[in-house]
Amino acid sequence: MTAAWVAPEPKVLVAEDDPSVRLTIEFVLQDEGFEVLLAEDGEQALKIALNELPDLILLDQIMPKLDGKQVLSALREDDRTSHIPVFVLTGMPRGAPEEWPGAQFVGKPFEPDELVRLLRQRLGRKT
Repeated sequence: MTAAWVAPEPKVLVAEDDPSVRLTIEFVLQDEGFEVLLAEDGEQALKIALNELPDLILLDQIMPKLDGKQVLSALREDDRTSHIPVFVLTGMPRGAPEEWPGAQFVGKPFEPDELVRLLRQRLGRKT
């Protein structure tokens, strides 16, 4: 008898400098079956993204060391990460779309259920 193949949990990188927001997202996503990687600044987010190649990235717009725009730019320039969907978490004005190539925005504050729905939809999984 062969074991049934089980799809791996989607791997999501959460790059957020606010510990309470980061922890909330981590708990919500883990509870929904996601594997969660955490970064507290842009430099750490970029390093983790390049090493772990997550399925999706939640990227805070304003972070220490590298801001969200700088991280997104570096991700888009690297062939290993250029295709990874990115959601930008922000409570600030976004700027022009060309400044955020391929990114979708999630406003702060956000509803956890809506965030999970958006991520699953983007990953092509059932809601």
